[in-house]
Amino acid sequence: MSHATAHSTSCTLRGGAGTLAAWESAPPHGVEVHGTVLLVPGFTGSKEDFEPMLPILSAAGFRCVAYDQRGQWQSDGPDDVSGYTMADFADDLVLVVDQISDRTPVHLVGYSFGGYVARAALAAHPDRFRSLTLLASGPSAPSDITFAPPQLVAQLIESGGQQALWEQLRQSFAALVPPAQLEFLRNRIFTTKKANMVGIMRAMEGPTDYTAALRAIGLPILLAYGNSGDLWPPSVHERYAEELDARTAVYEGVGHLPDAELPARVCADLVAFWTDVARH
Repeated sequence: MSHATAHSTSCTLRGGAGTLAAWESAPPHGVEVHGTVLLVPGFTGSKEDFEPMLPILSAAGFRCVAYDQRGQWQSDGPDDVSGYTMADFADDLVLVVDQISDRTPVHLVGYSFGGYVARAALAAHPDRFRSLTLLASGPSAPSDITFAPPQLVAQLIESGGQQALWEQLRQSFAALVPPAQLEFLRNRIFTTKKANMVGIMRAMEGPTDYTAALRAIGLPILLAYGNSGDLWPPSVHERYAEELDARTAVYEGVGHLPDAELPARVCADLVAFWTDVARH
């Protein structure tokens, strides 16, 4: 899982705190290119979370780039938590867009916390984006989230480090993935900087609400989420979609990992969304 697949190539991008590890997946020879897509992972995540999706999306004609955010997995990042503000993550995203595209706007996909970063970047630089997809990523109010409040998770990591977080997550991961994949997830958590994890939780404690800004910008938005065991209840996703005037794609019986559980279905919804956006 730590190397590029047969369908993608490894590349290095420039971030505000060093290099960012990335994968690029280009459409096969002879397939018309319909646009560029940037995929942003969430808390404890990395570019590998999009591995099942990249070959499907590129086969449909979309050039895709996925990267590890600062301090995640194979990307550089500061050792101090002060280097992991929402502005830091959003500035990195815009830097990445500058490197992977000319002035042509890109389709943006943010998974979970990656959706928070995507909203912040889009609000600051709306001209750089063609559409926004929030994948298993709900609104920013901590009260809407069903898992432990971000403040408590931050305290857990500050006191017990990656080991304490892994002990909390291991059982749920083990029920979802085979042993080899479980080992990758463990290695990723222990390789990701502690400051990154604490910083993300602190950023989630009270990020700016971008709802009004996104509505004013008027960019096409898709909310795609599972209706079973996600970090946000379906009712919260539904309310948020109404507030954003966004389209929805709902995955029956799926929790917080639609990208892993139903990659073909998620990709089909993304391609349909982007195709419709191109028509208007």
